[in-house]
Amino acid sequence: MASAESNPLMPFDHEVKTAVTEFARGFNHSYYQPLHSAILNGDWKSTKAFLDNDPTALTAKVTVLDRTALHVAAVGAQWKLVEKLAQHQQMPANVLTELDLMGCTCLHYVAMGKSVDAAKALVAKNPSVTQVTDFKGFTSLINSITATECKEMVWYLYMNTTDETPGCPFSGPSASQLVALLTAVGYHGNVKCQN
Repeated sequence: MASAESNPLMPFDHEVKTAVTEFARGFNHSYYQPLHSAILNGDWKSTKAFLDNDPTALTAKVTVLDRTALHVAAVGAQWKLVEKLAQHQQMPANVLTELDLMGCTCLHYVAMGKSVDAAKALVAKNPSVTQVTDFKGFTSLINSITATECKEMVWYLYMNTTDETPGCPFSGPSASQLVALLTAVGYHGNVKCQN
């Protein structure tokens, strides 16, 4: 084992390992595993049963990456579950703007897919979700362009994103990149996506 003198990163490594260990101790993996599995399997009945039994799971971080149930559904491309979770009467609107440890909202993940209906459900619940930026300063609109999966998604997000803070996608630091991306991927014409 290297001494702290021979390895200047050792104290930092030790601090990181300690922080991760402490975080993992406080996170109950086994408790949220049934919810996580139900969501990834697209099983609304089991997901709803878990949430009915524990409504706090709607807002809880259910993975070690600080993902909410909405994040899990979006990352897992379970678009119908994203819609149902967003429309759940007990889902607080502010949960939609929360970032996971990757720096993304659930809409950032939805934007990379093809389900405009899922995006619409999120925007209907909280219209400001289109303004939230990830760790790189990008809104969901930029994610939808870079994914080049669905022109309809790009168009929907473009029409529902305003040039307000914090994103300011049309006049802020990422505006030139937005225009360059739109031009580079050739978003011209009408293309429909499947939900």
